[in-house]
Amino acid sequence: MALYADLVEKFCTFKPSNIFEIGANYAQDAEYLRKRFGLADLDIYVFEPHTAIIKAVRELYNFNSYDFAISDHNGRAVFHAIDVENNEYGNSGISSLRKGLTADSRNFVDIEVEVIRMDKFIRDNQIQSVDFLKLDVEGANYEVLDGFGEELSKVKSIQVEGEYRQYWEGQKLYWDIERLLRQNNFELVYFQLSDDGVQSDSFWVQQQYIARS
Repeated sequence: MALYADLVEKFCTFKPSNIFEIGANYAQDAEYLRKRFGLADLDIYVFEPHTAIIKAVRELYNFNSYDFAISDHNGRAVFHAIDVENNEYGNSGISSLRKGLTADSRNFVDIEVEVIRMDKFIRDNQIQSVDFLKLDVEGANYEVLDGFGEELSKVKSIQVEGEYRQYWEGQKLYWDIERLLRQNNFELVYFQLSDDGVQSDSFWVQQQYIARS
């Protein structure tokens, strides 16, 4: 997260007044960014539908925390929650609304969760802007962004993962995410491809908020 905070300070015309982390896991990144930008707990919004993990987050922090999943529709859905106490991967951050194509399903517990679109959340909570959005929802990043609808214009910067092959059933790939962001006036500020060439991390900023020199 230090890299992305550096990018904001170097390339953006704003200092973040809030942080939104969708697919927050234990909110460790949100907490780092809160401290880095000198924000209060209530300037942080975290979304994590994993029952055990969001319970731990609420015990650790006084953030605005939500136990529903974010996607491109409102309703209910099955969430494939990693068994945090007993999984062969030693990874608590690989739960998803999508069924994994490479992970053994015996490491997951299916639960039913509430799902909402972010445009509904933004309107219902009268959010004026989303200054820094960190997005990592394991194969469903495109649907989260699509669910912002016209409210995507209120997002100033986004850090997002993208894949170049499907690891999750029905998954959209990096090119779909890139196309959506460019169509909504975001400019690519940083890009890093993994050593195996199957995943990337990228950082995007709305064109109007990029410092030009």
